[in-house]
Amino acid sequence: MSDQSLQARARLAGLITSWRGTDGKVHRVSADSLRSLLRVLEGGRALPVPASLPALVVGQVGVATPLPPFAVLGAADDTVPFRLVFESGETFSGRAAVSADGRVELPAVKQVGYHTLEIGSGRTTLAMAPPSCRTVRERAGNGGGRAWGIAAQIYGLRAPGDGGIGHFGALANLARQAGAAGADALAVSPVHAMFAARPDQYSPYSPSSRLFLNTLLADACCWFQPHDVVLSMRRQGIAETALKQLEDAPLIDWPRAAALRLQILRGLYDDHVRALPPAEMTAFVRAQGRALHQHAVFEALHAHQLQRGPRGGNWRIWPTALRNPDSPEVARFAEERQHEVGFHLFLQWLAARGLGEAGRAAQEAGMKIGLIADLAVGTDPSGSQCWMRQDEFLIGASVGAPPDPLGPIGQNWGLTTFSPGGMHAHGYRAFIETLRATFARQGGVRIDHVMGLERLWIIPDGGAPTDGAYLCFPRQDLMRLVALESWRHDAIVIGEDLGTVSAEYRRHAERRAIMGMNVLWFQRDPSGDFMPAARWDRNAAAMTSTHDLPTVSGWWLGTDIGWRKALRQLPKGARVEDALAARDHDRAALWAVLHTGGEPGPMPPVTEEGARIVVDAAARFIGMTPSPLAILPLEDVLGLIEQPNLPGTVTGHPNWQRRYPGGRDLALLSRPEAAHRLGLLRDGRRAT
Repeated sequence: MSDQSLQARARLAGLITSWRGTDGKVHRVSADSLRSLLRVLEGGRALPVPASLPALVVGQVGVATPLPPFAVLGAADDTVPFRLVFESGETFSGRAAVSADGRVELPAVKQVGYHTLEIGSGRTTLAMAPPSCRTVRERAGNGGGRAWGIAAQIYGLRAPGDGGIGHFGALANLARQAGAAGADALAVSPVHAMFAARPDQYSPYSPSSRLFLNTLLADACCWFQPHDVVLSMRRQGIAETALKQLEDAPLIDWPRAAALRLQILRGLYDDHVRALPPAEMTAFVRAQGRALHQHAVFEALHAHQLQRGPRGGNWRIWPTALRNPDSPEVARFAEERQHEVGFHLFLQWLAARGLGEAGRAAQEAGMKIGLIADLAVGTDPSGSQCWMRQDEFLIGASVGAPPDPLGPIGQNWGLTTFSPGGMHAHGYRAFIETLRATFARQGGVRIDHVMGLERLWIIPDGGAPTDGAYLCFPRQDLMRLVALESWRHDAIVIGEDLGTVSAEYRRHAERRAIMGMNVLWFQRDPSGDFMPAARWDRNAAAMTSTHDLPTVSGWWLGTDIGWRKALRQLPKGARVEDALAARDHDRAALWAVLHTGGEPGPMPPVTEEGARIVVDAAARFIGMTPSPLAILPLEDVLGLIEQPNLPGTVTGHPNWQRRYPGGRDLALLSRPEAAHRLGLLRDGRRAT
């Protein structure tokens, strides 16, 4: 194949064959990389040219909708008849214009929703999106442009008898506390389904499926009485000291704590549910339909295959018949192990019930927005969502990042993403399912690595990150669908837009009211100085930090530099002495800007006491920004030093294992320092 032909095929598939790195240089994707990626994107064949209407056409209300080229029958006088059946059941008939080259354009439609379009001999679903997502002001009402909230890692929360892992019951408790303090929102870590049989994979950003929930976050007491739990534990011979030992541990012991929680839940299922499931659970399972059943079957199959060895953890190397979720062999397995499948259905119901109670707790506590969910950028290719929707994911490729100064060899996140061709062929089914599952019961959604709506760096399996290339996605359609689901669920949208982001993406995101993220550490002008609060972007949520970045105390103390030194994560050629000197300069610059509009006092010392002073100032500062929503991570509310996750590490740093302060006092937000900081944040919101 000629290079010219290869380049043409790559462009047709959406691959960007050259890209500009952070070093300013233009890099070209090798021919070998293009061939490897095309094998994934094309499935071994050339991409077909659409010959008929796709399964879904995405448009925007009030704007004419051009249809993709298709065979037009019944055209006359440069028009073709069409009929619309709206979601409401109403119908409308009209004629659409046909251009000289055969292209059809529908006149503007005014109703938001998923409608049925019949035109010529074709039939499709017409998704009509509003111009933009719901905004903070719309959701929060009068004064809603000055909303504020906190962010928390659910697994790190504490509750009596939790056995070492936080759960949705603890989240409900925090929601009540936050609402009582006047918060409008509570942003949480991802709650996507993990692998019940593989508790050592616990990063919330590496899920098995983004359609269902992490059942390790289920709270038994959202359905069962405490004495039922105690009796079940006694029947199983589980000592309460086993729970206490895990609860008192400095870090979460995921394998042990997960095994114990599942054992307790299994006992409750066997004792109270297995023989006669509650009507509420039966209704939930029926409403969730085939997708939930397939996920439960996958969980049972996955555990069964793992008994044969580690290779059993990847469905792509299971026996051929088991790789197909619709095969007779899979159906037979599900029938033979229906009680095991039933257990996983029970777990999903219990988790959904607990998350629903947490959402209601937020609303009843007076939050104007409520819970803000987190949508991970991808899914584990060996997980249930890819097994269920094989044609709609890029099986055979991973997403990551190209080389940059912090990652000179690039990054491979070990996750896969939607296939643009598969999405088009199936009417964006997997994408819409994922959005709906994330928006459900929430007042908002944070989309991780939101630039994935425009492009993602994809890497062929077996290749290095440098073997990857950028793959384009249908940005306009995806953004419109995000806006449509935001409108249907009355929920705001925040996009994690840190890093390299195109100016074009930002223009489109602002137009769609997809907020960005203003993080204190990155709010700097071209000269590198920290920007005063008044200059922060109005189309972004303001925050001191994120789960991947240092806490304010940790940054002030240089704890993050210490970790990177110990784990040899400093940029190539950088010396720790230079990093510490740069931090000294940045401390002075930050302290000066935190007191914009007033005379700063003496710079606090680089001590824990000094760090607490800086955290106080930072809490008020983000409140003073013009951002419609200010979010203070719970780590900064409590003045903690360590951050939840250190990117680029698998071992050496306790990622996703830290718990919030414990003891008998679970009213975290009533602690004097926490209450004081939240008061400063509120004051900042009122100050401008």
